[in-house]
Amino acid sequence: MRAVPHPCEAALAALPDAPLLAAISGGVDSVALLHALVANGRKPIVLHFDHGWRPGSAADAIRVRALARRLGLRCVTAKMRPAKSQMRETVARAARYRFFAQVARRLRTPHLVLAHHADDQVETFLLQLLRGSGAGGQGMAAIAERDGLTLHRPWLALWKKDILAYARRQKLIWHDDPTNVETRHRRNLLRQQVLPSLRRKFGPQVESNLWRAAEIARAESEWLDALCANAAHAAELAVAPLRAAPLAQQRRTILRWLQARGITDIAFADVEAIRALLTQREPAKINLPAGQHARRRAGKIFIA
Repeated sequence: MRAVPHPCEAALAALPDAPLLAAISGGVDSVALLHALVANGRKPIVLHFDHGWRPGSAADAIRVRALARRLGLRCVTAKMRPAKSQMRETVARAARYRFFAQVARRLRTPHLVLAHHADDQVETFLLQLLRGSGAGGQGMAAIAERDGLTLHRPWLALWKKDILAYARRQKLIWHDDPTNVETRHRRNLLRQQVLPSLRRKFGPQVESNLWRAAEIARAESEWLDALCANAAHAAELAVAPLRAAPLAQQRRTILRWLQARGITDIAFADVEAIRALLTQREPAKINLPAGQHARRRAGKIFIA
């Protein structure tokens, strides 16, 4: 009788039958992901990005290259040399994805597999809620497009404990990043202090409840995006039909319309100011980030 595959391996069955890139940091999650991919008969190209935040980070690149070599896989690495002011999570994430996108374009291999799991989903959902994400908290998508990449997160329904159990059963070797316990990073603060406190106050099911809320919110968000797609990608917003739409549809259409125009750092107040133009003509101009502004004329709202 054929052995039933471990959930870590079974979850990879939905990945496309195409060449893959795999983002490997050297921690337990990504090392387990690489092992499971190989166990599934895949031969991904290993990508490793060194943020250059700590003196020992160069050793991680050496370990990842050695792991790829043992598995007979190609490995591409890069290193960031940030100034002290650039040592932030958002800067590091942007640099990492720029590297991934550059390699994907050069190798003409857009499918990137990431080891994000259910614990990461809960943390992302909470971070989005706490910082006031424009589209609300909804976590990460299992499949998403970014800068020419198709991101695949096949483990979003698996918990960290399941991945650790798999890694130990397979006798894998990994290296834990010591900065993962430093609470100066918001995600680590959630992991080390906020979530344990929530478990004590609300019970051990709190993370499962948050994960489920993120799943529901993401599905509803995707439906709302589809509903708003035509208007959001138009050159101008037609006032009359948008004014007749439900409030949530108005807000999402305006948000996606601004994003499609290349406007970033959009605040809730920006969306509400433009929404006010649906029912009033004054002020004639709404200021937006980066020196841009929106106007209403002849039943249309446009970026001047």
